[in-house]
Amino acid sequence: MLKLLVELGPIIVFFATYKYSNIFVATMLMLLVTVSGLIVSYIIDKKISIPLMVSGVVLLTTGSITIISKDAAFIKMKPTIVYLVFAAILFYGYVKKQGYMKHVFSAALKLEEEIWVNLSFRFSMFFFFLAVLNEVIWRRYSEEFWVNFKVFGFGPIIFLFVAVQIPYLYKNQTKD
Repeated sequence: MLKLLVELGPIIVFFATYKYSNIFVATMLMLLVTVSGLIVSYIIDKKISIPLMVSGVVLLTTGSITIISKDAAFIKMKPTIVYLVFAAILFYGYVKKQGYMKHVFSAALKLEEEIWVNLSFRFSMFFFFLAVLNEVIWRRYSEEFWVNFKVFGFGPIIFLFVAVQIPYLYKNQTKD
């Protein structure tokens, strides 16, 4: 439960603060919650997961630039950057025939390397799609629409994508 709060806490704080203030105050509080979450994650696990670290570093960078420059475009680019980083890493693994998704899901799934490679490709394309989607939304719609979509749009899209992968994973799971 605490791990879920560490991962979702910053976006919940951002959304709630944005509704009662502005994007700059919301960004500042999200940065504070993110730093706290990274510290808690390290205290609990004695490490910080790679996805959480990448997201945290990009958030701290874009969030800081947003606050210093007073330009909300930087915080709006944060999801794009994170998704592109994940897409690039996973695609690199695919090209090298290394299923990097194994590092995220191996505790829950036992799959052959070829399936991990295919899953990495699928996720790399999905993350690229999310990056493009974020760019379209923040550049074409209002700030409020982008904030709402960031909170209530990306989550269900990600959940749906993962749900669509379940039959593939179930079919290809090794027996041991």
